[in-house]
Amino acid sequence: MISEEIIEKVKEQNDIVDIISENVKLKKAGRNFVGLCPFHHEKTPSFSVSQDKQIYKCFGCGEAGNVISFVMKIRNLPFVETIKYLAEKANIDIDIDDNSKAKRDTNERFYKINVEAAKYYFKNLQYEKIVIDYLKRRGIQNNTIRKFGLGYAFKGWNNVIKYLKNKGYSELDLLNVGLIIKGRNNSFYDRFRERVIFPVFDYRGKVIGFGGRVLDDSKPKYLNSPETQVFKKGTNLYGLNFAIKDNINRTLIIVEGYMDCISLHQYGITNVVASLGTALTSNQAKLLKRYADKIIIAYDADLAGQKATIRGLEILKKEGFDLRVLTVPEGKDPDEFIRNNGKEAFSKLVESSLPFIDYRIKMAKYGLNLKNREMTIKYIHKVAEIISELDPVEKDVYIRKISEETNIKQQAIYDLLSEEIQKNVKITQNMYTRNDFGQKLYLEPAYVKAERNLIKIMLQDIENYEYIISVISVEELIIDSHKKIFNLISENIKNDIENIEAYIEARCNDTETLKEWIIIEQIEPINKENYQELVNDYIREIKKFKLEESKKEIMKKIKEYESKGLFQESLKFVKEFEIIQNEIMQINKCERR
Repeated sequence: MISEEIIEKVKEQNDIVDIISENVKLKKAGRNFVGLCPFHHEKTPSFSVSQDKQIYKCFGCGEAGNVISFVMKIRNLPFVETIKYLAEKANIDIDIDDNSKAKRDTNERFYKINVEAAKYYFKNLQYEKIVIDYLKRRGIQNNTIRKFGLGYAFKGWNNVIKYLKNKGYSELDLLNVGLIIKGRNNSFYDRFRERVIFPVFDYRGKVIGFGGRVLDDSKPKYLNSPETQVFKKGTNLYGLNFAIKDNINRTLIIVEGYMDCISLHQYGITNVVASLGTALTSNQAKLLKRYADKIIIAYDADLAGQKATIRGLEILKKEGFDLRVLTVPEGKDPDEFIRNNGKEAFSKLVESSLPFIDYRIKMAKYGLNLKNREMTIKYIHKVAEIISELDPVEKDVYIRKISEETNIKQQAIYDLLSEEIQKNVKITQNMYTRNDFGQKLYLEPAYVKAERNLIKIMLQDIENYEYIISVISVEELIIDSHKKIFNLISENIKNDIENIEAYIEARCNDTETLKEWIIIEQIEPINKENYQELVNDYIREIKKFKLEESKKEIMKKIKEYESKGLFQESLKFVKEFEIIQNEIMQINKCERR
């Protein structure tokens, strides 16, 4: 647990305007700064930053918070990692608990072992002319070998074991970092033998594992380190430590193999990373989000590569990237293409890479003959599903294009699209338009304001707190972050903690709870003598929302039963509906008094 004092110090020494300016272009507007919100698409600035209060607020999407929550959201970092990141920027030393220190010490030992192993493999390579010739045939130059630390594992069963044991490391250490394997009769042997070695670095440049490739066609062609305490395949990407340097455009290219990545770097295309022999994961997508806004996938053109591309795109889409797909002609991989055609030719492939939607439409046509009527109809249905969520202008462009391609009338495609959209209708709530902004602004639902005000009143006075907990329980609140803050206030009261604000903020360790806490803190003190009446009004708002939600669910069930002709069965839901409706009417009467 990081202390409250350290958290306060981190906030004090990281000015919110400076931190946000690293990602958002801000302009001075009176006492505040404004810019385009980084959390939703907008053309008119509605994102406001207060240097005085050290908070931000977006009037377009409702996002709010402080310097900690901003870094958590923009870099996809957990709370503790965010504090470490901001502490490092401000040159603040932080100590966490003993367990964390022990884990850090173990990790540092593993990093040192991996560095020693990488040096050993690199040195081996210098004495193996056959391997150097192999790399040169693959177009890899000496400076690239040095940059990526390429090495070689000799033939034999215990070369690494002998070398690292002489350096003072135990067999258990080597087993834990994945350099050796435990065999029968408790014997050990080297994992990598007769292979070109590719050290794998994390984003900071620390050696976390290794990949090994055979020189012939034997199987398996590639062998990777197993998962260890420092090597997580699903949370790292090969070459990221090089790719993030001077990546001003915040664009990254993802390839499949080590050699693809190395070759592109060698030819001067340095914003390239490779997946580590696994499908892209959501953790890798979050890691990429720290360093890129645009992702170009350049996987192999075979069927397996196409499927991997689609899966990767779907994962990346959730993180909001501008997604493109680069197709290498004639089924070649990026390594082979750039060696045969050069940097300029590959750069043209990058420039002509397909947007996500275009690639999905291209894949929808894969294996279909559009001269066949049934296959054409199948294709149109697939396309309608793909473009159903686009804006009207984009839909129009694609419909015209598909109409020309298939000779199907545009109106027919529009009709089909309308059916598809009806399946996915999402009612937009909590939004209204104001002329002075000319765009949709976020309007908080009444129950959200009610819960926030209840919490604000709880904080003001012990008498207020005791009355509120006597009339509503934490389980009756709707929003999880409010429940968490409610419980933190109760902990504070029970333990008689002196600085309640610092205590609560130090424990709001997720972006949503921290956002709500910041908003609640900014609410003006509620000065009303008869606060009990106000509390009861807020509780009615919460109950009313819950009843309205229950009413919607019951209406769905009634319609479902009636559509099946089960009128008798639907009667019990009709009775429930009437009871709820009466309760809502009673609440409305109380509100009008």
